[in-house]
Parts: sequence; C-alpha cells; structure tokens
Amino acid sequence: MDNDWSTLLQSLISAASGLGGVWLGGRLTWKREESRESDRVKKESSYLAILVVAHLDRFINGCLQVSFDDGTSEGRPAGENGYHQTTVTSPKFDPLELDVDWKVLPADLMYGILNLPYRTEQLEDDIANTWGYDDPPDYAETFWTRQHGFAVLGIEVSELARKLRLHAGLPVDTPADGGKCRDDFLREQRDKFVDARAAYELCRAASHVTFDQASLG
Repeated sequence: MDNDWSTLLQSLISAASGLGGVWLGGRLTWKREESRESDRVKKESSYLAILVVAHLDRFINGCLQVSFDDGTSEGRPAGENGYHQTTVTSPKFDPLELDVDWKVLPADLMYGILNLPYRTEQLEDDIANTWGYDDPPDYAETFWTRQHGFAVLGIEVSELARKLRLHAGLPVDTPADGGKCRDDFLREQRDKFVDARAAYELCRAASHVTFDQASLG
C-alpha cells in the first residue's frame, strides 16, 4: 500500500514538474516574442517618424510660402491685365504613398497625419468657393482665405510634427541664438490676416453707418 502511495506521489510530482516546465517554457517564449515585437515597434516608429517628419516639414514650408503669396510679383499683379494670380503652388501630402506601418503610432498621431489630405482638401474647397463670388482684379477675399488658411494649417501641422518627433525620441528643432523660427513667421502671418480682416470689417461697418446717416438726412 505504501509503495502504491509512493508511486502515485512520484507520478504527481513528475506531472507537476512537467506542467511547470511547459508553463515556464511557454512563459519564456512569450516574453521573447514580446521583447522582439517591442523592438520591432520601436524601430518601425523611428523609421516612420524620420520619414514622415521630412514630408511634414516640406508641407509646412509650402504653407509658409503660400501665406506670403498675395497674387503679386515684384509688387505688381502677377496675372495679365492687372489681375492678381497665385505665384506659389499649394502644398500636397499623401501619407498613403509612404510604405510604413501606421499602426505603430498612437491613435491621435495616426489620425492627425492620415487626416491631413482631407484637411487640405477642405481648405482648397473654401478657397474655390470664395473665388466664385470674389471681385476681380485683386480677388482680395480669395487671397485672404488662402493665405490665412495655410498659415493656420502650417501651424497645426508643425505641432503635429513636434509631437511625432517627441514620440520617436527625435530632436525638436530650435532656432539658433534665439532667432525666429518657421512657426514664428507662420503665427505672424496668421495674426496679420486676422488683424487685417478685423480692420476691414470695422471700416465696412463704419461706411454703412455713414451711408445710412446720409440717406436719412
């Protein structure tokens, strides 16, 4: 009887040891796979960030150029017969053309980048709609919408690029010797157009009041 219990006990110990070995082996394999996947995500994130930031920087530079495009060239209307005409092409960015694994990014960054073509398309639609009822030859409303819109978009994309750099551990650009950076110029352009629009609206309101008073008199 004692031999039977001893045999049974040895069998249980052997079975437990076998199961423990299987569990430990599985655990170690899972940890190795987890570490391998973590390394892959880090490498993919770094590669994606370097590549995408380069494209975003070009896009932001394009936004800055558009923000200075008032339809003139060397102080004169860029088009024929005194008409204002764009001199800078609007920037484009198609993230789906890039061969990267977007899923390695946090959802907010991935959405912001992949949604950029739609944001640009919306702005271009606003510009086209404004041009449809704007007055030649200067098309002032159209150029205000275009310059201000791309200044704002450039600022927002610059913040997106900054977050992507931080996520991937890349250095964030800072101006040397405390000079102005690209974002400073974009903000200046944005604020300039906001102030100009406010002054225009105030002047127009004042002219309406003057006209009404004159008609009443």
